[in-house]
Amino acid sequence: MMNRFSRRSATLALVLGSSLCLPGPGQADELPANARHAHEHEHDEHEVHETIVVTASPLAHDRDELAIPVDRIDRSELLENLGTTIGDSIDHLPGIASTGFAAGASRPVIRGQDAYRSEVLEDSLGTHDVSRESPDHAVPINPLAAERIEVVRGPATLRYGGSASAGVVNVITNRVPDELPDEAIGGEVFGGIGLLANERDFAAKLEGAHGPVAWHVDGLFRSANDYAIPNDGSPSVQAGTSYDAFSGAVGAAWLHDVGRLGMSYNHIDNDYEIPETGERVEIDMKSDRVRFEGDLEAPTDFLRSVRMRGVYTDYEHKEVADGTVGQTYRNEEFEGRLEALHEPVWDFTGAIGLHGRTRDFEGTGEAAEFLSPTDTDSIALYIFEERLLPLDLTAEFGARFEYTNVEGRDIADVRHDRDFAPMSGALSLISMPLDWLTVGLRGAVSQRAPSQVELFARGPHEATATFEVGDPGLDEETSYTGDFRIEAKHARGRLEFAGFVTRYDDYVFAALSGNTVDEDGNPVAPTDPDALDELFYRSRNALFYGTEVQGSFDLLEFDWGTIGLDGRFDFVRARFTSGQDRDLPRIVPIRWGSGLTFDGEPVSMRVGFVRTEGQDRTGAFETSTKSFTFIDATFAYRVEPVPGIPLEFTVAGRNLSDVRGRNHVSFNKDDVLLPGRSVRFGLRAQF
Repeated sequence: MMNRFSRRSATLALVLGSSLCLPGPGQADELPANARHAHEHEHDEHEVHETIVVTASPLAHDRDELAIPVDRIDRSELLENLGTTIGDSIDHLPGIASTGFAAGASRPVIRGQDAYRSEVLEDSLGTHDVSRESPDHAVPINPLAAERIEVVRGPATLRYGGSASAGVVNVITNRVPDELPDEAIGGEVFGGIGLLANERDFAAKLEGAHGPVAWHVDGLFRSANDYAIPNDGSPSVQAGTSYDAFSGAVGAAWLHDVGRLGMSYNHIDNDYEIPETGERVEIDMKSDRVRFEGDLEAPTDFLRSVRMRGVYTDYEHKEVADGTVGQTYRNEEFEGRLEALHEPVWDFTGAIGLHGRTRDFEGTGEAAEFLSPTDTDSIALYIFEERLLPLDLTAEFGARFEYTNVEGRDIADVRHDRDFAPMSGALSLISMPLDWLTVGLRGAVSQRAPSQVELFARGPHEATATFEVGDPGLDEETSYTGDFRIEAKHARGRLEFAGFVTRYDDYVFAALSGNTVDEDGNPVAPTDPDALDELFYRSRNALFYGTEVQGSFDLLEFDWGTIGLDGRFDFVRARFTSGQDRDLPRIVPIRWGSGLTFDGEPVSMRVGFVRTEGQDRTGAFETSTKSFTFIDATFAYRVEPVPGIPLEFTVAGRNLSDVRGRNHVSFNKDDVLLPGRSVRFGLRAQF
């Protein structure tokens, strides 16, 4: 497999590299200092209070200038809401949930969609894991490694493909520096403890420069026991929720007026348990990731800049039951992106990009019974443009043309070689009729090639207790999305409303048949201890729609601080458009909440609640969940005992009322309770 993978990776890298001569788009993901505010539409600089985001568009924008909602979580906010996984750390945002299968494995869910329609990225390229193949598989990014996280709610398929039809979570690490630091050396140290599961967190980074070379080093370690759960007043724990995680990375970049060249290496070692009945099951994950980046500033009069990004990942995890390795998953993947940002042409500013991936997946042991070795290759060309229109309207439009090939064997061990040609397009209009008002409207059409699991699943899947059968005849899934966003800002606060409707043609889903079988697919009684639920991947037309509201307002201002109020609301409705059993399974319930805040120096704090309503609109053979309310609180105290070394002490409490709750999105919600009362303490030092 290595030789075949190496040849395919080299071919893809050659295609990407040879395309440097194309008049293509500039990568705004990590803009250097001399280009950071250089996007067009008649303004070259942003106000200092604006929040620049780089994920939603090849052109860096303030979040208020976008047609779809984008949230940016900076380091301080991330540490206050720190969870075990990326999904846990951002699920306080409207429209965002997490799969919640295990404490060490919880993938983000955007607008009711996870896995194949919500993309999780590290520095704007894929994580190259197997978390899409099963909910018990973790995303190998620890939230403590993030400088910030950007979340796009809405289609981001032009740059990232059909797997981003619901949105994107982009974890930005700065492991390949994009500018020379002001100091020769600096860094951060963070330590934390938690009372829920004896959590221990430690993270440190160093950054500096020597001449034109900037460098970065970071490392982290986290551990926890099984977490405590509410149990009618009796202390108890949720078995199978412990974890140990380690990550270390080094990176460097050479920076010059003509451009930048850099690379980084990251190693992850992550051990975590998964909840199972009757046995102790642990996943031992390892991942090695090499990233390279290159920038070329103003190579021609026509091109503003050219950006190349590439990542190679060697991933493996073993699933160990009662001390014995039962199955092993391996994934070897290369991904590259080339973008070139061009100078204005007829008042159009934009980018052309080339994006490719090649992937070799292999499962051994029991994993080979679920999915045979598969190969997946894709290459895509995309274009993005924007232009000012009369009446202070900004128009954005783009298109993506892709070729995808998937090879694998079905349940009859027949080899299939499927070719797909997904296409996507989008048109947005953004208006700022008043200084304090933004209105955005977007229409998008996107297609997605079926995944290897949807095509070729062929046997028992122990983690979800299912016997899964793919359909090698599935065609592209097509989505039609309309997004509306309106945001009002004031010196004392902001209010944002977003609404969306998505129609899916040939929506691919996992359909339970209602039968139970053994690991060979033979019918057995549901009471059989080895019974598995039979599941087939099918396609039907479906409709998703929903809204998200969030806002904050300063109620009272004093010399010593400001008292404010914030709130959030979101809901998603998802149904098949015809036939019986029209409700889709595992859709996020309605959630709403509010909080009272205080922001001052040196103290800030918040006390609030989140209400999760019951969900009885369930899919076939799915159970409902009851409503519950979590009370949360955060406290931060900032001090600088030594000049130049600020300290920040934080206390964060979740579910302070210690109520019982279940995550309706989770496959194992009937067996796993959400954590009980949690209190975390953290100390952060910067220098």
